[in-house]
Amino acid sequence: MGDVGARLRGERERRGIGIDEVERETRIRAKFLLAIEEERFDTLPGPAYVRAFVRDYAEQLGLDPQSLVNELNTRPDL
Repeated sequence: MGDVGARLRGERERRGIGIDEVERETRIRAKFLLAIEEERFDTLPGPAYVRAFVRDYAEQLGLDPQSLVNELNTRPDL
C-alpha cells in the first residue's frame, strides 16, 4: 500500500470511522474507497476520478486534500 492510501486508511481508522460511513458522507462507493486505500487506482474509472475521490475522501476526514492530490500528481502511473 502506498502513502496516499495508507494516510487515508490510517486517519479513518484512527477516528474509528467505518468505510460505510465514509461512503454515506461522500457518496463514493465503498469499493472505490477501498481501492483508493489499497492504491488500486487502475480499478477506478480514470485518473480524474482518482483525484476527485481522493480530494473528497480527504476532506471528509479533515485532511488537506490538496497535499494528497499533489502527491498523486507526482506519480507516473496516473
